[in-house]
Amino acid sequence: MKFAKIYIIVLFLGNLLLITACSNTKEQISYTSDPEMKATLKVMTIESEDQFMAEVGDFFKAKYPNIEINVINYFGDNLEKAMNEEKPDVVIHSVQDYEQLIEQDKLYDLSNLLSNDKFNLEGVHQEFVDYLRLIGGGKLYGLPPEFQTKAIYYNKDLFDKYKIPYPQDQMTWEEMIQLAKRFPSGDGVSGLYMLNFSAFVDDMAWSRDLSMINIKDMKLTINSASYKKIFETIVDAYMSKTVVIPEMDQFEVYDPFISGTSAMTVDYYYYINNKINWAKAEKGDKFQLNWDVVSAPVDEKSRDTSPYYYFGGITSINVDSEQKQAAWELIKFVNGEEFAKMKSKTSGFVPSTRTDFIYNPEGKRMEAFYVLKPRDKWMPHEYYSAPPKGFFAGMEGIINSELKAVTVGAKSLDEAIASMQERGQRLLDQK
Repeated sequence: MKFAKIYIIVLFLGNLLLITACSNTKEQISYTSDPEMKATLKVMTIESEDQFMAEVGDFFKAKYPNIEINVINYFGDNLEKAMNEEKPDVVIHSVQDYEQLIEQDKLYDLSNLLSNDKFNLEGVHQEFVDYLRLIGGGKLYGLPPEFQTKAIYYNKDLFDKYKIPYPQDQMTWEEMIQLAKRFPSGDGVSGLYMLNFSAFVDDMAWSRDLSMINIKDMKLTINSASYKKIFETIVDAYMSKTVVIPEMDQFEVYDPFISGTSAMTVDYYYYINNKINWAKAEKGDKFQLNWDVVSAPVDEKSRDTSPYYYFGGITSINVDSEQKQAAWELIKFVNGEEFAKMKSKTSGFVPSTRTDFIYNPEGKRMEAFYVLKPRDKWMPHEYYSAPPKGFFAGMEGIINSELKAVTVGAKSLDEAIASMQERGQRLLDQK
């Protein structure tokens, strides 16, 4: 009996120590709190203060009038410095930054809060949740209210006119190009429009999990058999007039697809707002593009995944924040059903991660943006931070100029690839 009492006391003291330790490192956050609560939140984001307040902050303050918001700007290369010096409560960041901050134990585990029935985590696209859990080692340290990804846009009238079957979800790049070849270039119609050679190369390379830099030794990898195959495919498509690459300014609205002379293009969701809706607003009833979408091109080895997903607005709580409850209210609000429903009533640049709230007044196949899973391989944050400033813009110019030289007969493809490698490495070696 005496032994039992001692055991109970020891067990009680052990649990008390455990509870005390937990409470010192991770204080409890309630799922719901007083909407009249007072706090000042420091929100760190790449957006400007005006942009953040217009898109999120003003709506949040209408519900929580006593929570003040201070917006802190940061850029990808000063994340750690900004976290240490600014000490934000809420961090809105990319997948690469999400991974880095998890590795540094900088983010609060939101798993239990996000799993609350009232939040309805099941309303968020499951593949996106699983993707962030994978990065977090089974835990959720944040959630994005929106995302960005690519799709194949196609002109239904052109396909109908030439009796060519519509593109399908999960087509490979090669299958899409073969489909594009069926359009008669002699009629002034091309099967595919792409912005420029470099963008075309990048898109195909990403689908194959290729990267042009070996970060470990900072060497360019563009002079490889895998890249050469991509270059050959693109040059062949261009020379056969299957694809047009007019090298237009990316902000020019009336590209060949919008103008109705190209049957397909591959672009992000924002193409709808930036190009299609813009042209419609300018031309009114005169704009008669009969378009729809299917999922972005894929790699043969992984037809159910896509590398084009971009989660630039993952919302997380700084583990060292002294305003965790107020920070949670902002996370809950921006990722909740009420906010998603409100945003779904107007056109925007990004789709919601909540599949019940998709802006689609014209009945298009918007599920095409949700069909594929995010690729479980992602570029580490060093891939973008390690190269010298201006490297990627410089490589874009190099690839465009070298492939253009091939198409006009000024260089062989092997000569152009060797030049890309040499010029690109020089650019990469700059300090």
